Amino acid sequence: MRFPLSLCFLLVSLGVCAQSPAARATAGSSSVIGTWRLLSAGNVYKDGRFEPFAEYGPHPVGYLMYDVTGHMCVSLANPKHPHWANQEKPTDAEKIESFRVMLAYCGTYEVQEQEHRIIHRPEMSSWPHYVGTDQVRPYRLEGNRLILSGHEMAPGDEASDYQIVWERVEK
Repeated sequence: MRFPLSLCFLLVSLGVCAQSPAARATAGSSSVIGTWRLLSAGNVYKDGRFEPFAEYGPHPVGYLMYDVTGHMCVSLANPKHPHWANQEKPTDAEKIESFRVMLAYCGTYEVQEQEHRIIHRPEMSSWPHYVGTDQVRPYRLEGNRLILSGHEMAPGDEASDYQIVWERVEK
C-alpha cells in the first residue's frame, strides 16, 4: 500500500514541476479562479447605452473558467441558434450560422492585478487569428461579478467599446 501512495505522490510532484511558468496561475489569480456564467455581452456607447452583441443575442449563454494551473477556457453563444434540419448533414449555410453565433477559445492566462488586466493566451480558438496572441482584457470585480471591458476590433466590425459581464458559479 505504501508503494502506490509514494508513486502517486511522485507523479503528482513531477507533473507540477513540469509545468511551464507561463502555465501557472499568478498570485493575483486567486480572485478569478473558478467558473463564471455569462450574464451579458455587448457594446457600450458614449451615451451609456448598452447594445447586446447581435451574434449572441440579448440573453447569451457561456462560461469562462480559470484554473489554478494557469489555464482558461471561454465560450459565448446564442441560445436561440436554430437546429440543423438534418443533424447528420448540415448545409453549408447552417455551418456558417453555427460559426457566426458562437465563440470559444482555450489556453493560458495571466492576471496583472495592479494594471487590472487579464491576459488570455489562446492555444486553440474558433477564431484562428486569436491563436498565439495576447488577448488583453481589462477587468474589475464587483461582488460576485467579473466585468471584462475595453476597446476591441472584432472581425468585420468597426472598433468599439465592449463589456462582458460574468457571474461566479457557486456550488
